[in-house]
Parts: sequence; C-alpha cells; structure tokens
Amino acid sequence: MKVLFLNRRCIKHPERGGAEVYTMELAKAVVERGGLAEWFASKAKGLKSEEVIDGVRFIRKGSELTTHFYGLLYALKKDKDWIVIDEFNGLGFFTFFLKNSVLLIHQLYQEFWTVELGFLGYPFKTLEKLLLKLYRNKLAITVSESTYDDLKNLGFRHIRIIPNGLGVRPLERLPNKEESLHLVYLGRLKRTKNPEDAIKAFLLVKERIKDAKLFVVGDGPLYSYLTGKYSHLQDIVFTGYLEGEQKYKILEKSHFLLVPSIREGWGQVVIEANAFGTPAIGYRVQGLKDSIRDLHTGFLVKDYKEMAEKVLELWENKELYNKLAKGCLEWAKNFSWERTKKEFLERIT
Repeated sequence: MKVLFLNRRCIKHPERGGAEVYTMELAKAVVERGGLAEWFASKAKGLKSEEVIDGVRFIRKGSELTTHFYGLLYALKKDKDWIVIDEFNGLGFFTFFLKNSVLLIHQLYQEFWTVELGFLGYPFKTLEKLLLKLYRNKLAITVSESTYDDLKNLGFRHIRIIPNGLGVRPLERLPNKEESLHLVYLGRLKRTKNPEDAIKAFLLVKERIKDAKLFVVGDGPLYSYLTGKYSHLQDIVFTGYLEGEQKYKILEKSHFLLVPSIREGWGQVVIEANAFGTPAIGYRVQGLKDSIRDLHTGFLVKDYKEMAEKVLELWENKELYNKLAKGCLEWAKNFSWERTKKEFLERIT
C-alpha cells in the first residue's frame, strides 16, 4: 500500500488543528499496515523541507496557497499504484481528474470566508462550492453528518463518514470536580472559534456565581487582544497552548466546556471533554450538532446569553448535571483512533 496525503499544513505546523491530527493517524495506519505513507504540505518557518516522523515521510514546499499547486505536481509524478488523499480545506489540490485520488474533507469553509474577509469573502464562498463540485464523482471521506449533508447537496454520490478518534481512554466513573464552578474554553484563539463569546458567557455566569473560574486554553491571532482586554480579571486564566496531561487535567476538573464556534467539521474538543465526564455547551452549528448530543451530553444554544443560562441551570440542578456527565462518558466510548484507522484502511483497500 502506498498513500500520498496532500494537506496544506503538516503535523508540526504552528497552526495545526484537528484535521492534521486526524490525517496523522491515517498516515500512521498505513505505516502500521506495512505500507508507505507520504505527506505533502506547505513549508512553515523553521520546518525542514523533508523529514520522517513515526514512519511517515514529510515533504514541504511553498506557502499555504502555492503548496496546492506544488502538491498537484508532486502527485502527478507518482505511479498509478499510489492512492492520493486530497484534503480540501477551503481549497483542494485539484486532483479531481486522477482516477487514484480520494477527497478528504472535514468541513466546508462557507461562513469562515466572510468572518475572516468580510464582504470580500462572498466570492470565495461561491468559488469553494464550484471547486468542490469538480470532485463530486470521487469517493469522499468526511467526519460528520453535517459535512455529509453539505456534500450531498453539492451532488456527491459516494460519501463515507469515518469519525474522529480519541487519544485518551474515557473514564470508567465520574471524577471529582472542583468545588467551585470551573468552565473551560479549549481551541485556537481566532475569529471562527469565537473565543470571546465564551468569555462573555462566563462574565454573565459570574454575576450570579462569584467564585466561578474560566480557563482559556489555546493560542492564536486573538491571544494578545483577549489577554489585553481580560487578563486583569483574576478568575479568567489564559494558559496558552496545552496538550497531553496538562490539558486533560483541566478538562477533568472543569464542569463545562464552552464551544462558541461558528462552524466545525466535528468538534474534537467536545469528545475529549466528554471522556472526562465534562458536558459541552456549544452553538447549534454544523459539526457541533453532531458531536454534542443535545440534552444527553450537553446543550446546543443560539448565543452566549443562552450559553450562560444553561450553565446556571445545570449548576443548580445536580441531578440533571450528573445525568449528562454520565452520558458524556458513554458517548466518548464510541470513539477511538483504532476504529478510525481500521475504517480508513478498509475503505481505501
């Protein structure tokens, strides 16, 4: 088995996210099966042009825009026995005409374009859909029912949902949470993730619960703005980027995860929090309406005001809170990277 992954970012990219973690697990699955896995991506500052990580060969060239064209040229040099995984993140690698290519897409960008670019983003919303339609006869792999529906509406006929995995084993029983109310935001600090809405929700909660705390876990373009505006409030803790045990410890001790994103492919942080018996309260948008089981593992809300209301409602109703927390542990048990890798290998072989 020989598989080439085309993704604008690699697993070491400073702005890597859930899509890159997912791709890395698929690439490792190929290596574990005894195959060859290569990953073509842009070359961020400080990264090598080529290196091998966990048996996966990385080739880096170009910016996040030009790498799409370099990646296509690289794919064209491969023999036909290579499977090409074209990862579409607002823009693909134009391999729609190759018989040996497969589309991998976590989410459509749509609202992202206008949030990031304002009025200038509208042409990109149309262009994204036009480019995606070129792939509609290909096998498309995605991670959620939301993106499945988006692709179906664009005329795709061969779509397979292969859900995200989970890098930690869900707890067997509910952990001991902090005595005072602890909330957490976990994710990139950028406009499309809406981190300031989590802070606004917390400030409304704090009007009623004076000893409440909020942990803002992550880094990104809005870090300086948010810390400059809110770091004087001692009950808002900006931790910066965390991973592994440091991140898991905060999720385990916190009572709620706040997820105010404008759109997600799935919502990997939701399942990570659920693995520690932590319900999520997120916006009713694509992706989150799949990862958050409304009324079973958390709540879907329309804005930060309703988000605050749900926190207060559950904080005062311990019986309902414990029911949701137990539901989180059961829901999280459905996800593992082993399952994800198995389904991927079955689909492409």
